[in-house]
Amino acid sequence: MSIVKAYFDNEAAIKRYLRRFVRRSEDIDDLAHESFLRAYAAEALQPINSPKAFLFKVARNLALNERAKLANATTDSLEDYPEQAVIAGTEQVTLDDEMDARQRVRLLAQAIASLPPQCSKVFLLRKIHGLSHKEIADRLGISVSTVEKHVALGLLRCSDFLRKQGYETGRPPVRPAAATGQVEKLEARRQARVRDA
Repeated sequence: MSIVKAYFDNEAAIKRYLRRFVRRSEDIDDLAHESFLRAYAAEALQPINSPKAFLFKVARNLALNERAKLANATTDSLEDYPEQAVIAGTEQVTLDDEMDARQRVRLLAQAIASLPPQCSKVFLLRKIHGLSHKEIADRLGISVSTVEKHVALGLLRCSDFLRKQGYETGRPPVRPAAATGQVEKLEARRQARVRDA
């Protein structure tokens, strides 16, 4: 069983598990998607013997890290927020948003899976694990120039893949479910949660 199959077979269970650590539904969705992306990236580098267990372990670690960050973050008082924003709860996640996020994660996984093996490894180490070009070069025994070429090729091919699926990247979405930089969106939302906590 692959990470992709394990994730989609157990997505609801992973989200229920994450509810033990975080309460907001958008945080749960973000952590579930980030768990998938990290597990998928790990699987690209080496075989995972028990994908389901690995996914739950990654989800738990991410949730504990998130909880620790939130606990250490400076908390703002209620007076610091505009009254309407607090009362209206403008950041509610709709069913369309959830379906859009699921579709983007699937497409991103397919796009990365369509890359050549070495390019996929480099791309995942850079975009998911956040390693520098030099760190990737040292880890894989290739030149920094080769790393840069693989990252550029990965971005180009993933963008082309998403465009062929009907999604525009780097421009306003063609339709509401635009798959534009899922990894970057997840990181930006995570940073916003820490900042807003």
